[in-house]
Amino acid sequence: MGAVEDRRRTRIVDRQFQLGLGVRLLLVLTALFAAGIALAFLPSIYVLATTNDLKSLEPAAAEFLVLHQRIWPAALLSLAGIFFYVIFFSHRVAGPVYRINTILRALIDDRDPPVVKFRDDDYFQPTAVLLKELSEKLRASRGSTHARPGSEPPAPSAP
Repeated sequence: MGAVEDRRRTRIVDRQFQLGLGVRLLLVLTALFAAGIALAFLPSIYVLATTNDLKSLEPAAAEFLVLHQRIWPAALLSLAGIFFYVIFFSHRVAGPVYRINTILRALIDDRDPPVVKFRDDDYFQPTAVLLKELSEKLRASRGSTHARPGSEPPAPSAP
């Protein structure tokens, strides 16, 4: 039970899920940002590529440089912020999934599952209620069918 409590204090509960989600989201957003940036730069690129008149090239070049100075830092800052938000947000999903897996592992190993407790802001609250009911039902059925390891057998009733 101590390992579960220690996991509650960390932001990365399931490294593969959380970082994978963050990386996939960043890849998609990078592609979308690249498309948006290409659209923002295309008019200047077109003028720079097709015009030989210096009076037309100067404003296009200045606009191109301004876009470079403003867009790249904003894009990088946005991507970093989105990545950290995904880690924070996925914590609300990965934590419950981790606890659900812990309960299922205990059931598979024929052990009594730990008490189901999700944080108030976690997702899957109805699942927590169902798992709690299942755990209580299994404890009750195990208690009536056989004694738990390490416990005293029930005393025989007197005739």
